[in-house]
Amino acid sequence: MNITENTTLKAILDERPDAIEVFLKHGVDVSSECDESVHDCELTICEGMCHIDALDDLIKDLQEFFAKGPVVST
Repeated sequence: MNITENTTLKAILDERPDAIEVFLKHGVDVSSECDESVHDCELTICEGMCHIDALDDLIKDLQEFFAKGPVVST
């Protein structure tokens, strides 16, 4: 998945629910800070509503997270 400022929070979490860890690393608790009504909004819009301080850094970390792929347990 290619993450950009136009990617929605919902698209990210639908594809990788564990991406919530990346948001937490950036100080964003999606479940308590991002009202459900903004989940369909692009990250650039969520930036102010979800208290994202460094959107470019978050996007970079999300891209790296998706590039690694999901952890497969055996």
